[in-house]
Amino acid sequence: MTDTPRPTASGFAVKVLIRVVVSAAVGAALLLAWVAAFQSEKLRALLDSTNLGQFILLLVIGLPVALLVSVLLAGPVLWVLKVRPVWPIVLLGPVIMGVVQYFGVPDDLAWMGGKWTVQAILAAASYGLAALLSSPALLRKK
Repeated sequence: MTDTPRPTASGFAVKVLIRVVVSAAVGAALLLAWVAAFQSEKLRALLDSTNLGQFILLLVIGLPVALLVSVLLAGPVLWVLKVRPVWPIVLLGPVIMGVVQYFGVPDDLAWMGGKWTVQAILAAASYGLAALLSSPALLRKK
């Protein structure tokens, strides 16, 4: 009978750490990409020329579309970076970020820097926390 090496605690910890760090980097990069897109002149001119009804319609349709695009962008990037499973991170990351926004955490962390710096840090923390919370799935054998 051959001995198969069992995963060690330190090997599992390194896998979880890499998973959290890579997910956090992808979350921050995704937020910064959205910031760059929203700060473009074309989008700014479009938003400035809308009335209240159009703006509400844009929120009702635009936010779910933006969330879907975020999921579709983050998933393949995390997959290419060998983070498995991806789906809990891409689904939980935006939810955690939404909860953080709801409770006004960015206002509490305004001392850390500019608005977008705080948002990028919170996006990284949200995606990292999602990766950490979903890491017990790594323990299951396939």
